[in-house]
Amino acid sequence: MNITHDFHVHTVISSCGKESATVENYMRIAKDVGLTKIGFADHMWDSAIEGASRWYAPQDYEHVAQIKSEIEKYKDSATKIYFGCEGEYDYPHRGVAMTEETAEKFDFILIPHSHTHITMPKDYYEPYQKCIDFMVQAYEDIINSNVSRYITSMAHPFMACKSPYDNRILMPLIPDDTYRRLFSKTAEKGIALEIQTPCFARDLEPDAVAGQHTLIRIYSMAKEEGCKFTFGSDAHNTLAYPHIEIANKVADLLNLKEDDLAPIVR
Repeated sequence: MNITHDFHVHTVISSCGKESATVENYMRIAKDVGLTKIGFADHMWDSAIEGASRWYAPQDYEHVAQIKSEIEKYKDSATKIYFGCEGEYDYPHRGVAMTEETAEKFDFILIPHSHTHITMPKDYYEPYQKCIDFMVQAYEDIINSNVSRYITSMAHPFMACKSPYDNRILMPLIPDDTYRRLFSKTAEKGIALEIQTPCFARDLEPDAVAGQHTLIRIYSMAKEEGCKFTFGSDAHNTLAYPHIEIANKVADLLNLKEDDLAPIVR
């Protein structure tokens, strides 16, 4: 099937966004590559939740909402725009750093349980099991949180971000029954899983074709447990292409149909 959406795009509003990451530049590229839907998801920590780091503190709702005036300029564009955010796991409170009142203001919400470089104590990276246990607990805390009904998709699942080693080491160490238990609950909650295309860019072939690619195997289990999916580039400058090319290939390998996508991205 053809994937024509990107629901994980950061702009200059995010502290890690590059100067070129403007709505104007993204919309130009979206037109060129044929995106019909684009979701802007800048980093956000709700100011009503205590514990924001020095990096997160300035990135509250009022900050990320600045983009709405730019989005309004493209309301008649062929590419439909969605105002969202990438929220955060609140480790001290074992939940999500967002109130229900704030969550209601977004078109969609991504929540990562794998921002280990931000939310996890650094000494948890080793032994590997400590990092795995952290991500599993964070995942459970997120889908059981009081804002779970507002969450659209779990961002880059089980991909320990910026770990000091190749994060693909961790994924095969997680038991299949753990994956299936979490995915079953995710589907029950109506939360999708994000398929992040850059994670496939370096090694999609030939492992995936043989059915041995770790991520393909994990997403296949999620599909079997009833999960829906969204695709995202996690772009921070210009759209991380070949997003469409990779997304289409992954969709084919997973034998995804329209009904396998989250309703908002169909």
